[in-house]
Amino acid sequence: MGSPWSELLANLAVVAMFVSVWIHTHVWLDRWPAAAKAAAFGLLMGAGAIVLMLTPMQLQPGVLADLRATMIAVAGFFGGPVAGIVAGVMAGAFRTFEGGIGAFAGAVGIAAAMLVGVAGNLALKGRRATMIDIMILGAAAAAASLLGLSVLPRDVLQMVLPKVALPSSLLIFVSVVLSGLTLYQERRRLEALQSRRIYKAVVETLPDCLNVKDLDGRFIAANPATAELMHAADAKALIGKTDFDFFPRETAQGFREDELAVLASGASSTIEQRLHHEDGTDGWLATLKAPFRDRSGAIIGLITHNRDITVRKQLENELAESQARLGDALTHMADGLVMFDPDGRLVLCNARYRAMFPKTADMRVPGADYRDILRASAERGEGTTPPDAVEDWIAGIMAAQKLVSHRQVQLADGRWLDVRTRPTGDGGSLSVFSDITEAKQVEAELMAANEKLNLLAHRDGLTELLTRRAFDEALAREFARASRNAMPLSLLIIDVDWFKRFNDYYGHPAGDECLRVVSRCIEAAARRPADAAARYGGEEFALILPETDARGAFVIAENLRSKVRNLALGHAGSEKGIVTVSIGVGTFDAGGAAMEIADLLNRADEALYGAKAAGRDRVHGWRPHLSDQRATGSRRKT
Repeated sequence: MGSPWSELLANLAVVAMFVSVWIHTHVWLDRWPAAAKAAAFGLLMGAGAIVLMLTPMQLQPGVLADLRATMIAVAGFFGGPVAGIVAGVMAGAFRTFEGGIGAFAGAVGIAAAMLVGVAGNLALKGRRATMIDIMILGAAAAAASLLGLSVLPRDVLQMVLPKVALPSSLLIFVSVVLSGLTLYQERRRLEALQSRRIYKAVVETLPDCLNVKDLDGRFIAANPATAELMHAADAKALIGKTDFDFFPRETAQGFREDELAVLASGASSTIEQRLHHEDGTDGWLATLKAPFRDRSGAIIGLITHNRDITVRKQLENELAESQARLGDALTHMADGLVMFDPDGRLVLCNARYRAMFPKTADMRVPGADYRDILRASAERGEGTTPPDAVEDWIAGIMAAQKLVSHRQVQLADGRWLDVRTRPTGDGGSLSVFSDITEAKQVEAELMAANEKLNLLAHRDGLTELLTRRAFDEALAREFARASRNAMPLSLLIIDVDWFKRFNDYYGHPAGDECLRVVSRCIEAAARRPADAAARYGGEEFALILPETDARGAFVIAENLRSKVRNLALGHAGSEKGIVTVSIGVGTFDAGGAAMEIADLLNRADEALYGAKAAGRDRVHGWRPHLSDQRATGSRRKT
C-alpha cells in the first residue's frame, strides 16, 4: 500500500474529470425538465463515486478509503434532493455489492454524505451558494466520511484511523471546495450568458436607437432601430462606418461636434438634434450621449441613445401656433391671480382679480377667509348658486383647492371666468382667473355658423327643401329601416308640367317663384317628422313617406296634386291654362318581391312617366306594364 496522500490525490483527478464532463455536457440537457436534469446529474456523480470506489486506497481487506463522499455531497448540494438520492443510492448499492468488513461503514459514510448534500441544498432556500456555503459543505462532507469510519470494528478503527483520518478529511474538504467552486463558476457563467442574451434581445427589440461608436465616430455596435433610423439595410451595415456615410455632410458634422463635446467633457449629455436625410425627409431626435469607458476608466468610445421625437415636435409646433393664435385673441385680456394659505386665508391677489368680482372686491383682501368671501358672493348675487346649495358649493370649491383643477364659472352678470388652480408646496393653493366671455361668445357664434353651414349643405337654396345629396342619404336611411322592421315605404316623384314652356314664356325669375310656391305645397304634405321633401333636380321634386303603403301614398299624392292645381297659377304654355303637377308613386312592400333602392326610384320614375303619358296633372302608381312602355316609348317632355 502506498502513501495515503498519493493514492487519495489520484482520486482528485477522477473527481475533476467527472465535474468537467458535467460542465461540458449539461447544456445538452437544458431543454429537459428540471427533475430529469437533476437525475442525470445524480447519475453522473453516482458513476463518479463508483469509479472512485473501483480505484480506492485499500487499508486492509474489505476496508477502502476514497473520495466518494465528494461526489455524493456535491450531487445533493448542487443538484438537489433528486440528484443526491440518485447518486447516494448508486454508490450505496455498489459498496454493498462489493461487501467486505467495511461495507456497512461505507454505506453509513455514503448516507451521511448524501444527507449533508441534500440538507445543504435545502438550507439555501433557492438562493445562490456562496464561498462560505461551499466551505461548510466541504467540512460537513469530510465529517460524514469520518462518521462512516467510526462504525468500523474497534480494532480495525484503531489501525486505520491514524493513517487516513487527516489525508481523507483534508482531501475531501479540498475536493468538495474545488468541485463546488468549479460548478459555482459555471453557474455564474451561464447566468451571465443568459443575462447577455436577455440584454441583446432587449436591445434588438428596443424601439429607440442604441449604438456605440469608437473615438473616431465609427459604429462598433448598433441595434436594428438605429439601422432603420439611418436608412441602412441592417445593423451590420453600420459597423465600421460613420454618420457621414448616411447623412448629408452638414447634419453629420453637427452630430460629430456634439460627440466631440461629450468626449471632451467626459460627462453625459442630453440634447435635441435636428435630423436631415439624403432623401429630403426631416425629423427630430432626443439624444443621450455618454462616454464609454474601459475598466481603467479611460474613455474608449461613446454610447448614444436616440428617441425619435418628430411627432412630439410637430405637436409642440402646432401647440405653439395654437397658443399664439389664442394669445392674439386674448391680447387685451388680463388675468386675475390669487393665493390662499393651507387654512383658506387669502395671502395675496392682484387688482385684476378684485376687479373681476366688483360686488365682493372689498372682501377680497389679504387675511380674508375664502369661505366668508364665497358666502358673501352668494348673498350679494355675484354668482348663480341657488340659496339652498351654497354650503355644498363652498365645500366643493374648498376641496378643489387641494387638487389640480380647471373649471369655468359663469357669473350672474353673464361673464364667464376660466379658473385654473394648482396646489402650492406649503399646502395652500394658487388660482388664475381669466375672463373668457369673449371666447365663449366666439364659441357660440362658431356653433351657430356651423349649424348654418350644415343647413346650407343640406337645403336647396331656392326652395329650402332637402338637396339631392341629403335626399339620397334620407332615402338610404329610411329604406334600411323599412327593410329591417318589415314596414312599407313610399316615394313620390313630382314634376311641374310643361315647366320649360313656363320659363320661356314668363322668364326665369317667375319660374323660380313658381318652384318656390310648388315646393311649399310639397313641404306641407310632409306632415310627419320622418317625412322628407327634396328638390330632386330642376323642376322635379321627391317626397319620402316612411311607414306608408301604396294606398296611403296615393291619397297624399292626390291631395298634393289638387292643392297645386287649386293655386290657379297662370300657365299660358299649358293646355290646362294653369300650373299643374304630375306625380309618380313607388312603394316598397316588405312582404313583396325583393327590391333595392334603385328599384324603388325606377318604379316611382316609371309611374311619373305613366302620369305624363296619360295627359299630365295626374297621379299614377307603378304597374309592371309601365316598365315595358318606358322602355319602348319616347322620353317625356316637360
